[in-house]
Amino acid sequence: MDRSTLAEQLRAARFRTTQFRTGYAEDAVDDLVDQLVGQLGMGVADEEILATVAASPFPTTTARRGYEMADVDSLLDTVTTALGGTPAPASAHAVSGSGESGRGDAGRDLPPAIIEPPRGFLSRLLGR
Repeated sequence: MDRSTLAEQLRAARFRTTQFRTGYAEDAVDDLVDQLVGQLGMGVADEEILATVAASPFPTTTARRGYEMADVDSLLDTVTTALGGTPAPASAHAVSGSGESGRGDAGRDLPPAIIEPPRGFLSRLLGR
């Protein structure tokens, strides 16, 4: 997969949300995705992008809305694999000390991150 396709996939990624169960903090995930898209567009070396992914722990949230951990981890594994790296172990992206395990419910078979085509302003406004 080339860098422009990978950047486009990152821009189009949408994650299922959680509330009252453990998920990654949305702002932290969104910031990392934006950073990765920027690095891919600026021609940053693959090793540096892989280091960014590896050094990106996310705070977890339970009471507030968050992103489904398995969806985020799946997308990050896709980025890592596309750049020639090895996917992270199960608890790599959760902030240590948060009391959470990292990759969500490992026993459940969850679909990968949902990729949606870009929507126009009215579609987003009306929720369609």
